[in-house]
Parts: sequence; structure tokens; C-alpha cells
Amino acid sequence: MNLDDDLIEQYLASEGRARKVLLKRVLSGQPDPSEATRLAPTLRDPSPRVAARITALLARHQLRDVFEQQLEGLKPGKIAILRGQFEKIARSHR
Repeated sequence: MNLDDDLIEQYLASEGRARKVLLKRVLSGQPDPSEATRLAPTLRDPSPRVAARITALLARHQLRDVFEQQLEGLKPGKIAILRGQFEKIARSHR
């Protein structure tokens, strides 16, 4: 694992602006696939920026099953946008 567990826990417990600031720190640590899986539930965050960054992280690690699990219950429009983004990034990281 690359990241400090405390940083991930801090991020998962945060909300709003604090979450966005911590997300930058988390992503700068280049999370490995297991860390990306831990961060996946925040794809459901109301912030489009957070959702987009977590989607990109999951796509870079080719974690399609984890990504699809997080889409359950989201609005169809948001699902379509995130799937499109996931596909585009996943293709470029094969």
C-alpha cells in the first residue's frame, strides 16, 4: 500500500470542501488497486468532481466490477456520464 491508512480514513469520514482537499492529497499518493477499492464508495458523492476523479481512478486500475457496484441506485443520467468516462479512460490504460 502506498498511502497512509489514516489519510484514507480521514478522507472517507470527511464531507464537502474538506473531502475535495483530502481527495487531492489521496490521489497525489497514487493509490494502488486495493486502496482504489476502499475509495470506491465515494463515487456516489454528490460532487461531480469527486465522482469523476474516483471514476478515473477505478478505470486506470481496470476495476470495472467495483465501479459497476457503485452505480447502483444513481440517476440514469449520472450513470451514463460516469460509464462513458470510465470506458474512455479504461481504453487508454490497456
